[in-house]
Amino acid sequence: MREAACTRAAWRCPTAQLVAAGALALALGALVYLADRNPAHAALIPTVPALAGLQLFGTAGAWLPSLLHPFAFSLFTAALAPPGARPAYWACAMWWAVNIAFEIAQAPGVNADVAGALSQLLGQTGLANALSNYLLRGTCDVADLVAATAGAVAAGAVLRFIHLRQTRHAR
Repeated sequence: MREAACTRAAWRCPTAQLVAAGALALALGALVYLADRNPAHAALIPTVPALAGLQLFGTAGAWLPSLLHPFAFSLFTAALAPPGARPAYWACAMWWAVNIAFEIAQAPGVNADVAGALSQLLGQTGLANALSNYLLRGTCDVADLVAATAGAVAAGAVLRFIHLRQTRHAR
């Protein structure tokens, strides 16, 4: 089914649609970090002086990355799944769980214990330090938990929509 749709036009390929939607979501998330967030808090995103401090997203900039991350990575993971009759909803559940776990690991009383366990497990590596800093400097926020859930549900809706279109065209 997926191969037939992909041979007609690249934009009709379900895999290409999933990757494009995920890339668009990640680009939007990067824009939030470039325009609305303190550059010192995003280790992997460079500072762009023309965008710094614009506050393009207002209050949504506080929780939007928490929505976009599980959305984008659920779609990327689903795009890697072998072609089949069922949408890869498991990818949405997996990325939701990852995001919820990282959010809860930032909670006071939990963050120091998790950061310590990471240091013991991984040693004093760059990865362990980056994760520890993320946990110790971040905050566990209900809005982020809700946003992560909404992002995973939205990804599931996209998978369902593409699956329905794909099965309708296969008939």
